[in-house]
Amino acid sequence: MVDNRPRAYLLQQQDEVGAGRKGLLAALILAQIAVLAFLVSAMLGRNPPSILQLLILLVLAQLFRALNDKIYLPTLATRGDAAVLRVYAGAFRPLLTCTIWVALAVLTWLQFGAQVAVVGGLVLVGIGLRTLINLRRATGGLLRWRDIQLMNSLLAFVSQADVEARRGELAAARELQDRAANHPAVRKHPKVLHTIAMQRAAWALVQGDHALAERQFKDAAEYLRKHTDRSALGEALTGLGNLYLAQERYAEARAVMTEALRVAGGKMYRLNRVRIEYNLAVICVQTDDTEAALSHALEARTLSRQWGAFTVLGNACDVLAGVAAEAGRPDEADAYLAEAAEAYRQDDAGPNSWTRHHLMRAIVFTVRGDEVHALDAYLLMIRLLSEVRAGWGWRDAQAHLTRVMGEQELTAVRLAHARYDRGDDSAVDFLTEVMDLSSRTALRQVLRGGIATDDRADDLQPDLVRLLGEIASYEDAISGQQSAQPGADQPDDRERKGLVSLAAYERLESLVSIRFRRMFQGTAPPASGAPAGRVPPGSHLLQARLFDDDGSVVITGIWTSPDGVRVPYLHTATDRQASIIRDFIVPAPRRAAGDGVEGGAGESVDGAAGALPTTFRAQNGEWGTSRHFRRLRTPKWGQWSELAALLLPAGLLTLLSRSDPDGDVPHLLIVPDPVLWRVPWAVLAVRNDGADRFLADHAILSYLPSLALLDDTAPDVEQQSHGPAAAYLADVDADGIRIEKEALTSAYGDTVEFLPTPEALLSVLRDCGTRSPLRLLAVSVHGNGSPGLAHALALTDGTELSAARMLALRFPPLLLINACLSAELDQRQGTDPLGIPTVALCRGAETVLGGLFPLPDGTAANPEYSHATATIVSHLYGLLSAGVPPSIALRRAQRRWRESRPEAPPVLWAGLVALGVDSRVPAGTSGGS
Repeated sequence: MVDNRPRAYLLQQQDEVGAGRKGLLAALILAQIAVLAFLVSAMLGRNPPSILQLLILLVLAQLFRALNDKIYLPTLATRGDAAVLRVYAGAFRPLLTCTIWVALAVLTWLQFGAQVAVVGGLVLVGIGLRTLINLRRATGGLLRWRDIQLMNSLLAFVSQADVEARRGELAAARELQDRAANHPAVRKHPKVLHTIAMQRAAWALVQGDHALAERQFKDAAEYLRKHTDRSALGEALTGLGNLYLAQERYAEARAVMTEALRVAGGKMYRLNRVRIEYNLAVICVQTDDTEAALSHALEARTLSRQWGAFTVLGNACDVLAGVAAEAGRPDEADAYLAEAAEAYRQDDAGPNSWTRHHLMRAIVFTVRGDEVHALDAYLLMIRLLSEVRAGWGWRDAQAHLTRVMGEQELTAVRLAHARYDRGDDSAVDFLTEVMDLSSRTALRQVLRGGIATDDRADDLQPDLVRLLGEIASYEDAISGQQSAQPGADQPDDRERKGLVSLAAYERLESLVSIRFRRMFQGTAPPASGAPAGRVPPGSHLLQARLFDDDGSVVITGIWTSPDGVRVPYLHTATDRQASIIRDFIVPAPRRAAGDGVEGGAGESVDGAAGALPTTFRAQNGEWGTSRHFRRLRTPKWGQWSELAALLLPAGLLTLLSRSDPDGDVPHLLIVPDPVLWRVPWAVLAVRNDGADRFLADHAILSYLPSLALLDDTAPDVEQQSHGPAAAYLADVDADGIRIEKEALTSAYGDTVEFLPTPEALLSVLRDCGTRSPLRLLAVSVHGNGSPGLAHALALTDGTELSAARMLALRFPPLLLINACLSAELDQRQGTDPLGIPTVALCRGAETVLGGLFPLPDGTAANPEYSHATATIVSHLYGLLSAGVPPSIALRRAQRRWRESRPEAPPVLWAGLVALGVDSRVPAGTSGGS
């Protein structure tokens, strides 16, 4: 089997030995030689040392053993300085260490006599034998004496990983575990690998990767059955039962857990025994067997008290509290909740357990009608969920957590809205913080601070550097040799590169997250409450989030007016509204050409399609057949009114409809959640008739991926877009490029530099902080919709520039990416909204203009619709060079193009959007043409 993982993904195995480690190794060897020379001279002279000297020698022996291991462990599998390392690891290191201990024994004999030396030697041999036996149980095989300390250190990594996981830091736990699992010494012992696999399976279970969890639990159980390890087999079966419980396969879960009790018997680990009783109680609760649930929960409570399993004690008490509350025994429920909290404190339980505890508190308070305390408990739960999401690091896992807890969060939001409707203004603070937590990201501090690319020394920096280099190599041009050898049974180069490098992108995201959390651990979290103070004066802020409630679409959000008044809203979509919005947020499969927007063919739709361009600036062959595209090209304007009623609060909708498109219009800053990011907000219809019906006509629009990207201390950028400019235009429609070049030359004259190659573009971005102050960069290429740091631009046919590679670059204040999907963000809820625009905003850009969906390119049957993107962009360049703020300039350019094309469908003009906050847009700014 070919290992397709990137070389950097193999961690330390192919690393070179750093200069610092070489120096430490040399100093250690010299120190050991000096101590050895002293010991040999003492033995030869038969001059017994003092007790103090013996103690110093003992301390030195222990110190050298620890340093030997610290040097030996990370460098054993390296390829650099192979000869020196082979000699040191194979001969010199054990020789020096053993000689020190022998010399210490001889000197002890000289000082205290033969009896003391023999007794001490026997004690040390006994300790060594006990260690060897324990390691044999853990590894399933015999170890050489020289490997004992190494295996102890490797197993310590695994143990520390478990500690990090209990604290909620699963990303850091996987990092530690990888360092042990990838070591050649571990691979010789299948039992250790299965132990690690079971640990990884338990994490995969809570993070939603059920396929991986089931495969690894079953593989471990099969291995342990053959090797008759009853304790470990019971642990593997317990994990498999937990998986079936999570999948609501209650009969199978009960059967597997019963089998675990039978096969392990008296050898079962106590913690697993307690967990099985607790899980059986949960199964009974889910199957409405209250009496059995009470029995199992009480048994779990008794056993966990007896054996000191305090976290499971807390879990069992939470179940008992829920049963008591449902039975109408509030005092008993309170007692169990108090006992659970005390148990969690005794065990220093992680955020996962506390999250479940506060959820149960909220449920108990709701049952008794105490909505105020229920909201307090829900808020504590949601704060902890935010911490758990950050600690998990792996983006699919974060999205899974958001989906799993979505029902509970929506329940809390509905409860708060009910209180707000009854006049409780404190509910607004609750809703504001919940909305803020859902869109909060730590990525701005990571990237703006240069944390991902600086030269601070820590254990993550080498991996970050290697991953950035590895990703850059994937995105460079495909070599002629690779292109010349296509195989009939192999995927093409682009697909192969994508499959191989995806793990590197995901790993880089996790490492950046871990590094941030380590550097900023203990700092105060962002202040909760109203975010209005961070919004530029005169702007309206709209935050929106989508919940999927058992098939029903629910939109919740907060509108903050320029004077700081916050208005929450909650809308449940009608069937038609849900159908419309799902066509934008759910990727649609390929459909037949005659399948219309409403589910059938229609002449008006097909007629409109025939007049549109047939090419787009995107690597997306299915765009023309998607329901997203068919919604955007239809002349049926009623759908935009229905979408506006769902996504906008009634008060804001009324205010916008009364603004004069040719006069002063408000500035609206939109912060949608990742799922709602693809919705074309600009074409929401705030009026039902007339050419100026759209939101883009009645407001100046700016978008932000997260409120955390607002920077209170960022200086006002004067003449942001006026000054030296550069452009890279390649690989799109030739006539469109000509239109753009002419417009750039007309607008900027000799101050614009046209970059001829990808290397020239990357050179400008690497030197952006040191060269002349570049104000504007325009890039017109093809884009793709890959998630997260894999989001990329195709600079040429074989060279890509991804969000990951952008981590090491700097950008001018204004960045125009006239490419399809260049404003795309990761659609996974609950994670940092990663993508090209996010990284650019964090790495120097104040405003990014990009494509929200594939931008039309080339000619059309209707000449008025040809080169729509290039023509709009050409208007934009002129306005920007005149000093018009970017968000206003984009609105004017789009409206100017539409003046002679009032019936043009949104797919032609609404794709470009402005991301960022332009602090130069004052209240009442005229956005008219």
